[in-house]
Amino acid sequence: MDAEIRSTLADASGVLFLCSGNVVRSAFADLYARHLGCPLPVRSAATTYETEEIHPQSARALLKLGLGREEILEFRPTFIRDLRDELDPDWIVFGMTAEHVSAMSLHPRLRGRTFLMTRLLGQEAEPIEDPLFHDHWDEAFDTIRRCVDALVAAAREARAAP
Repeated sequence: MDAEIRSTLADASGVLFLCSGNVVRSAFADLYARHLGCPLPVRSAATTYETEEIHPQSARALLKLGLGREEILEFRPTFIRDLRDELDPDWIVFGMTAEHVSAMSLHPRLRGRTFLMTRLLGQEAEPIEDPLFHDHWDEAFDTIRRCVDALVAAAREARAAP
């Protein structure tokens, strides 16, 4: 994980995950981060499509990671405009693609606190493309899982530091 993300995470008051519809990638990241006990409040939102429920492929992948069926079924997708009043300027935001990152230009307070999700892995940032259109479900979920694992570990470390 790079120094800019670590620094931003050190004073973050919450985490927001973004994707296009909040039913596959960001929903998976949100629920998995909560499942791991992320020490920061976690939210997720869509930047493009307004949707109704989590995608069945996301639900199956989360069940395999030990999340409960009720916990998954309670999830309701959110559109970014519906979070306007909740977005604290100290949150850290992770988009799945550059388009999701650029969507935060509408929220200037968070523009410098928004990153491509794969930067959490400390490698060259690559987008996590939507498996709905690219049919790489396992790869997408594995990458998101590794990113969230790194995020939660770093958030715990930041909260433990004096």
